[in-house]
Amino acid sequence: MASVSSASPIVIPPAPSPYIRFASLRHWYSRSEQTSEAAEARLLSRLAYFTLGGKTLGTPADSKTTAKVGLVDLDGDGIRKINTLVIDQKGNDFAIDNGSISSLLSSSKTDSHTTSEEQQLGFTHVPQTDLKVQSNTTTVNESKNSSIKNLVMCHGFGAGLGFFYRNYHGLSQVPGWRIYSIDWLGMGRSSRPKFIIKEKEVDKYVEETEKFFVDSLEKWREIHQIDKMTLLGHSLGGYLAAVYALKYPKHVERLILVSPVGIPRNPQNDPEFYNSDGRGVRQIPGWVSRLWNAHFTPQLILRCLGPFGPSLVSKYTTRRFSHLEEVDQLDLHDYIYHISTATGSGEYSVTRLLEPGAYARNPLIDRLHEIKMPTTFLYGEHDWMDFRAAEKAKKLMNVPVRIERIPDAGHHLYLDNPIDFNRAVIEEMLEVSNISKLNYLSL
Repeated sequence: MASVSSASPIVIPPAPSPYIRFASLRHWYSRSEQTSEAAEARLLSRLAYFTLGGKTLGTPADSKTTAKVGLVDLDGDGIRKINTLVIDQKGNDFAIDNGSISSLLSSSKTDSHTTSEEQQLGFTHVPQTDLKVQSNTTTVNESKNSSIKNLVMCHGFGAGLGFFYRNYHGLSQVPGWRIYSIDWLGMGRSSRPKFIIKEKEVDKYVEETEKFFVDSLEKWREIHQIDKMTLLGHSLGGYLAAVYALKYPKHVERLILVSPVGIPRNPQNDPEFYNSDGRGVRQIPGWVSRLWNAHFTPQLILRCLGPFGPSLVSKYTTRRFSHLEEVDQLDLHDYIYHISTATGSGEYSVTRLLEPGAYARNPLIDRLHEIKMPTTFLYGEHDWMDFRAAEKAKKLMNVPVRIERIPDAGHHLYLDNPIDFNRAVIEEMLEVSNISKLNYLSL
């Protein structure tokens, strides 16, 4: 991998506390590109092999496992750049704390008495604030090893690659795999080009919007010379991953859709599906629908709130991620605030792709029968996304399909129950590699 720096390094400070006087005003006033980069690095620095400014944590200097993050310029003009995390291994010398790689395949329920969560996740809860971060780095993988398998992870709406910070270590321990994680163009810490959709008809502007993301992902793949990948997408990222797999099937050997949005039809068009078990459909207030169709987004509203924005994000993270350590909540709060208040771009896609209520304007249920690779659907046990949509899609698909619900988890199942989420994904990776569980456990 090559890394080119264009700015002086900064030391990562602790996340600002939302509990001090005038905290929201201070947070709003002090935000910058550097504080945004620090917010992401603070989450990733929990990985013992994450590298910033040439310094790596908790790993020997000659470690064979490395992780770097940076911007990949798609066209060479600095306009379209995709933020990319690459975790590479040349022999996989990094063992989890208890020295037993087999625990990565153990369920959180069955192994909770013998292995702590920290051991299985392989990172410290306290971020390392003594690392230096280089601004505007460009990270490109230079390894051309054709035998390496590639897992490409794509976040959902309002999120970024930092959201998977509890998963990277476990997933990176599978022999023969390289882990990529990206921020979609116009989201996260990727560049924010103007989001201009010229088409006026629904079918055409949905296609144009999908092309904005899918074709940029394809350009990113070409730059990294990835012939085939296992593509994982969460929520809106799952929708876009499926669209990519439909358009570029020869480059996707397995598709993992994590609580994907956009599978079922709008209940107005498919009432039998929604009422078959007596469940009611989501009721959307009229004023919400009007704002949605006027292309208002949560991020736009947050930016308009100015100094009141940070306190609103803090209330959300404290409530939604209450199961996490306080330091994790603070770091997620800082990260979410920064990626949400950056210049509006890819966020405006959500109102073009989805109708009010998060129903796709061009539902995947009408397209998934064309998928050409084995597909796995993962949902949280308490997910607001309806897993029955995947069950219905499975009947229409002509490839092997697996559906699993992760226990003790909601829509952000990778954060809610990272151990069982990692186990499910690792099983898919092993199947792609043709490595049996038995052989893996003996490594």
